[in-house]
Amino acid sequence: MILEELFLADFKNYHNCSFSFSQKLNFIYGENGNGKTNILEAISMLCYTRSFLQNTEADCVKYGESAFEITGSFRNRVESKSTVKFLYHKEENVKQVICDNDKVTRSNDFLGRFPLVVLSPYDLKLTMGLQQDRRRNFDLLISQVSRVYLNDLRKYSKIIKQKNSLLKENLLTKRYSYKELRELVGVWNSELLDLAVKLMVRRMDFIEEFKNYIASCFERIVGSRYTPVITYQSEILEESDFSEYNIDSLKVKLEKVLDEKLDAEIKRGISLTGPHRDNYMFYMNKSGELFEMRISASQGEHKTFVVALKLSEFGYISENLKHTNTGEPVLLLDDVFSELDKGRIERISELITDFNQVFVTTTDKDHFGILKNNFNDSKTFYIVNGTAEKC
Repeated sequence: MILEELFLADFKNYHNCSFSFSQKLNFIYGENGNGKTNILEAISMLCYTRSFLQNTEADCVKYGESAFEITGSFRNRVESKSTVKFLYHKEENVKQVICDNDKVTRSNDFLGRFPLVVLSPYDLKLTMGLQQDRRRNFDLLISQVSRVYLNDLRKYSKIIKQKNSLLKENLLTKRYSYKELRELVGVWNSELLDLAVKLMVRRMDFIEEFKNYIASCFERIVGSRYTPVITYQSEILEESDFSEYNIDSLKVKLEKVLDEKLDAEIKRGISLTGPHRDNYMFYMNKSGELFEMRISASQGEHKTFVVALKLSEFGYISENLKHTNTGEPVLLLDDVFSELDKGRIERISELITDFNQVFVTTTDKDHFGILKNNFNDSKTFYIVNGTAEKC
């Protein structure tokens, strides 16, 4: 997948600006606060139907304006072209995503059509932050290659929302007796059981498949002195080796835990068990000993791990979509090279040479001197106060 052109109207720093991009490297530089990241955010909204920064649409309207427009022209592996528009009106608080003149009414049917991988400073929260950040990241990744997973996740999330609503309402109103509430919650537990187990199995399969991608990327960046390890952690799993588990055994375990936690859920007014509470754990293997990233890693190790993780996502998506017309994802690298030494920047540059279309933002123009040696097709954009000058 290639993004050929982008148009921004009253989006963030931009009043009216058009871009025509290289199919390989697009180098975007300028001082902080001038709008470099705005370009990448706009691209993410076309591909994800939401900002990778998790900003609301209202936050993206240029100051003093009432609406914005983003339009992108894409070309896929078989040279088929598509136009995507993202429109938002602040006063009505209404957004529209239109693909080839058809309004997108269900993001489930859209996500993955224009695959994307984003790496930004905000991704450090993956190793340093909360478990919901890691779940959200991998849910988005798997959903871009598996419509089945995305649909199961949405159905499961809807059931959990309804179950939580029931628990919270009764905690406040005491509308139901203890027996009635147990029966009602039991109905929701029965509905979520199959979906929960399917999500867990898909996540475990994903970890098994993904570990080879991140190990390879990590070694190419820092060598073989130590290796990254990702595990899946669930209340119903006692060890990281999932080979002995199947759908039936997982269902029995989960059903048992749901029953055991029911009283606690009623008391606290919230669902306490299921894949929406599970976690991904990040470790570094140094000479056979595992160290948890969140606790033991240095700032440089955190950044290197996250860089390897996100570049591995590119390989994972590409492999899973290789038999489709979609093509490889677009890669957005937002201020990735800050705080990295020249050697690691060179190795990352070499690593992404064979990638699809790449967008890089930075405040340091000199980084282009390193990158251009690995790309035979590139464009450079200098950003000043929401205007872009192709260099």
